[in-house]
Formats: sequence, C-alpha cells, structure tokens
Amino acid sequence: MFDLIIIGAGGFGRELHEMLEDVFLPDEYRFKGFLAADRNPAAERLGPILGDPESYEPAARDRFLLAIGQMGARRKIADALAARGATFASFVHPLARVARSASIGAGAVIYPMAVVSNCARLGENVHLNYFASVGHDAQVGRDCLLAPYATLNGFCVVEEGVYLSTHSTVTMGVRIGKISKVSANSCVTKEVPAESFVFGVPGRVVKGMVGRES
Repeated sequence: MFDLIIIGAGGFGRELHEMLEDVFLPDEYRFKGFLAADRNPAAERLGPILGDPESYEPAARDRFLLAIGQMGARRKIADALAARGATFASFVHPLARVARSASIGAGAVIYPMAVVSNCARLGENVHLNYFASVGHDAQVGRDCLLAPYATLNGFCVVEEGVYLSTHSTVTMGVRIGKISKVSANSCVTKEVPAESFVFGVPGRVVKGMVGRES
C-alpha cells in the first residue's frame, strides 16, 4: 500500500483529489493528505495538511503528485522534494488519449480529454490540463504546464519550465526555450528564446521578460 500526497492545496490539488479514484486502485493507494505552506479550509475538508512541501521529509511509502500552477514554485518544490528522496507518481486519467508509442516521464499529470500523440515525449512533472494536446513526435521538457486547450503540433520542442496558457497554439516544428510563457489565445509560429513572453496572433516575442524567479 502506497500513500498518495498531493503537493499543493489550491484548485489544482482539489481537482486531482476528486479524480484519484479514477486512476489509483484503492487496495494499492490511499490518500494521505496535502502539502502546503499555509492552511486551506477547502482542502482541509478533503484531507489533512501534512506540512510545508519545502521541509516535508518523505517516507518510504509516500508517492507524490505535483499540483502547483505557479511555475517557479513547481520547479523549486519538485527539486527540493526529489533531493530528499521523494518518489513522484504519474497520473494518467483513463479518459485521456495517450498513444502506446508515447513516452511519459515520472510525475506527469494528464487530465481527462488530454491527448498525447504518436511518439511524443513528456518529461518529468509535466502537467496537461483538460483538452490539452501534444502532437506526434513533439517533445515537452520537465515541469512544463499546458493549460486547458493548449495545443502543441507535431515535432514541436518545448524546453523545461514552459507555461502554455488556455487556447494557446504552437505550430509544427517550433521550439520554445526554457522558462518561457505563452499567453492565452496566442499562436507561436517561430522559435522562442529562453525566458521569453509570447502574446498575440501571430505571437509577438518579448525576450527576457520571464525570469527564473517566476
């Protein structure tokens, strides 16, 4: 029996909690609680707050699910827990469509109606929200987050820590540099340097607007 711990007690964390029984067998996994720096009454109605994720000491049976939307915090907390020996579980909802030839990294979270197509590769702790899609042969680096309806077309390369907002689109074969952000309803048609912000149709690129502290 493994103990599931959701990192984050906000909206993402509560969404994941609601879907745990869709993915994990109750005779193999049980919900232990949330990790959060502060109290959250809405989450506490679902389970206990076990402590601050930056100081929590993982137990051997703990399995972690990352449910944090703030990009800088995602990377920082995942790295801190991994350094203390944490093991991350992967969450792939049965209503998602994941190709048999796709590669899914440890700790990935894939919501209902998301799509991961033929020969796509997702890194560690990638989050695909409702109806997000990753096209054939695309590569998504660790800690990336695709909001609802975000779309990566075939052969795209998205480096680590990238945030794609709702209804954003990346056209075929385009590369997005690490720790960049694409705003809602934007279309990325050309290469994006690291730590950039993209907005509009076609997407305008503002270099250096997104820093490591984000």
